[in-house]
Amino acid sequence: MIKWVSIFCSVIYVLATTSLAEVLKMPVFIEHAMEYQGSFAEFLLEHYDNHEEDEDWATDQQLPFINPPSVLMVHAQIPETIFHIEKLPEMVTSSKILIYHDKGFSDLYLSRIFQPPRFC
Repeated sequence: MIKWVSIFCSVIYVLATTSLAEVLKMPVFIEHAMEYQGSFAEFLLEHYDNHEEDEDWATDQQLPFINPPSVLMVHAQIPETIFHIEKLPEMVTSSKILIYHDKGFSDLYLSRIFQPPRFC
């Protein structure tokens, strides 16, 4: 059952993305590939990669996807976005970092061994 569903989906995809006229040219493609003296990869490179005119040019023009019609044309334009990053004003910091103020503290902690860290 899954095999038939996948075949059906593949057929729908091929019919939606290609022109039916190009699919009907497949017998010409197979026949021309069998007549070619060389490997299948060489055949594809010769006929579909900057093909130049030769003695079987008329047959080559009947191959599928040589001159495909433009069925679907999508035009998209990306809007131009201009943005400006403003420089933030510099913050002024004091050179001496104040952790605590000396007001209201007693000097009793100075006589102990364990003392809080000092910042000078």
